[in-house]
Amino acid sequence: MKRSIISIMLIIILLLTLSACSKAGSAEKPAEAAAETPTEAPAPEPTVEAAPIPDMAVSSEGIVDGAMGIKYGAKNEEFAGGKIPTLSLPLKVEYIPEGTVSLAVVMIDPDGGNWVHWLVANIPVDGTVVEIPENASLDWPEDIVQGRNDFGFLGYGGPTPPSGVHTYVTTVYALSDMLELESGFKLPAIKQAMEGIILAEAQILGSYAR
Repeated sequence: MKRSIISIMLIIILLLTLSACSKAGSAEKPAEAAAETPTEAPAPEPTVEAAPIPDMAVSSEGIVDGAMGIKYGAKNEEFAGGKIPTLSLPLKVEYIPEGTVSLAVVMIDPDGGNWVHWLVANIPVDGTVVEIPENASLDWPEDIVQGRNDFGFLGYGGPTPPSGVHTYVTTVYALSDMLELESGFKLPAIKQAMEGIILAEAQILGSYAR
């Protein structure tokens, strides 16, 4: 009788042990499966590249197909001293770089031995576009500082080629500061004053025939 009871007890213990092992095994499987399931990395967000900033550019309504309008040179009727034209070209400067405080303008005639026609400093800048109107040389005397041209007077002296066709080069400089120049400065003075503060420059060419 005692043996039967002991046998029954052993059988019960064995069954309980097998049941516990079975439950433990089934509980571990989901964890193992979860561990084996690879997680997907989040998709990278698309990058938006900024559009490149164009280089500074200068244009003029007074120059058409590369030729300056006749009223800006010797064929006009507005003269200084009776013979030098004084009606200055309109200029539009675009894409002025950030940090620009002022503009400077230099107009020369390489075909005439780099004859200086117009020197301008301290044109104020507020934004990325500046429009210099026609006749600014005479209409803006209090807002800008002008140098002495090679004709010998302040401001703009228009094209007066002795013969043939000359090509005139107008260069606009974007500067990070105002220039400490007084009215009547010459070309070497403005070149020296601009050293180290030029942020950008742009040119426009215009021809004029006698």
